[in-house]
Amino acid sequence: MKNTVLFSKIFLLFACAFLISSCIKNNNFIKGDAKIRFFQAASTDTTQNFYLNGIQIGTSVAYNTNTSYVVIPGDSVFNITSKNIGTGVDAASLANQKFKIGQNYSVFYYKEKTGDPAKLKVYTDDVKPDLDSAKLTFMNLGYTLGSKVVITDSTNTAKPIESLLGYGEIKTFKVKVNKIMKYAFKLSSPTATNPPPVVTRLDSLTINNGRVYLILFDGDKKGELKNRIISSN
Repeated sequence: MKNTVLFSKIFLLFACAFLISSCIKNNNFIKGDAKIRFFQAASTDTTQNFYLNGIQIGTSVAYNTNTSYVVIPGDSVFNITSKNIGTGVDAASLANQKFKIGQNYSVFYYKEKTGDPAKLKVYTDDVKPDLDSAKLTFMNLGYTLGSKVVITDSTNTAKPIESLLGYGEIKTFKVKVNKIMKYAFKLSSPTATNPPPVVTRLDSLTINNGRVYLILFDGDKKGELKNRIISSN
């Protein structure tokens, strides 16, 4: 009889643990939460620390890097501030930002022109995957670039498809990743650098089906095109 009671208690304990684990595994969300990450996309500025309502969130963010997603209370209102790591002086801010429950967000520290003050931009991330394809969101924050970015889809080598992406613009594509899929990037008016800098291409070696990606275009201090391929899920 004692063994039966003991077995029942152990079974109940494991059942509760399984239910709790199942809830937590829901994309790492607990009901009521949102997720946020921070990018430093200003090549002419220094490393930044980011704050929500005066509390530092994540680690320091150098140019061309970003934090991982951080869980925050959803449906809450926050003031976002960035500070230069060396001086602690406020560099940019956004007031009264509300982040919805269950959503993922990216905050970008960026500039519109060299010499202009930095700004912050909030973007709602699409993290819902399609198992048979990859979602690609292209964003151009290259304020030092002298021309638009040319996106070339050469999956069909006989008839490559080109599209332009200007500063501040965003485009989203859904593509089937296979051995023949290829996307390449260049400036519409290339710089005089010879040979031109290498810009990472998208192909079956760099992206996969079932994933969501942010492709962030940027320009270095010399105005050369750079890109980053960042997974959002």
